[in-house]
Amino acid sequence: MKEGCPNSHWHEKHDSYLHKHPYLPHCKHRRHLPMRGPLHLLILKILTERPFSGSEIHEILKSKFELDIPSAAIYTILSALEERDLVSSRWETGERGPARKIYNVTEYGVEHLKNVIEEYKKFKRLFEFLIS
Repeated sequence: MKEGCPNSHWHEKHDSYLHKHPYLPHCKHRRHLPMRGPLHLLILKILTERPFSGSEIHEILKSKFELDIPSAAIYTILSALEERDLVSSRWETGERGPARKIYNVTEYGVEHLKNVIEEYKKFKRLFEFLIS
């Protein structure tokens, strides 16, 4: 249990798993939001190209990968990524229309993505052996 953490009940249940699991970085005593499996990795990878708004990410997932993910799910994942310091955001105002929240991957996010990709490469070799 983390001393002084408002989410200590959550830590009791999940800390040992988080420290062993390569895909979920530790929460740093913040809100705990779902990451929805590999979709958070796909969003991180998209953000390594350049900063995007949530609606732009939604369009990329739809057009490039034929994934029709609800916008609410994408924003939930972006919030979870931001809570874990994997992405940062800023508000951008344009000449027309409302302000947009623009997301950018952090150095920690890039490092996390590289680590997970290395783990996936190990699994890929195992699955290739299994299905051969």
